[in-house]
Amino acid sequence: MIALNCFRYLNFKSLDEVDQLTIPEYNLLMQAVELRAVDDAYLVHLQAFKNFEVQATKKSGKKRRPVFDRFVKFFDYDRAVREVLDPNAKVKTETNKGLSRLRDFLIRKKKEGEGNG
Repeated sequence: MIALNCFRYLNFKSLDEVDQLTIPEYNLLMQAVELRAVDDAYLVHLQAFKNFEVQATKKSGKKRRPVFDRFVKFFDYDRAVREVLDPNAKVKTETNKGLSRLRDFLIRKKKEGEGNG
């Protein structure tokens, strides 16, 4: 059974590879195979969820329109790449969003104040 699992799941090509494997190594490699299966199941479920999410709509007057009218609103590929290449980019992006909201809030308050005075 060990040899079969090695060929099936670990891409071994010869019995010599199997013979050189220790039991602890085999157990570790098989655990990695099981974790990979969990990762694959996660991706399948994530895909199903995203398929549902991308169909989301919101009310606009009497009509319903897509929440994501452009793909980049659903998934910003360039931003995701930046966050991988620069681990601080995610923090920067979240900080920029917060500052943007603060700026918009202050502009609204200023306009409201001008309207009253």
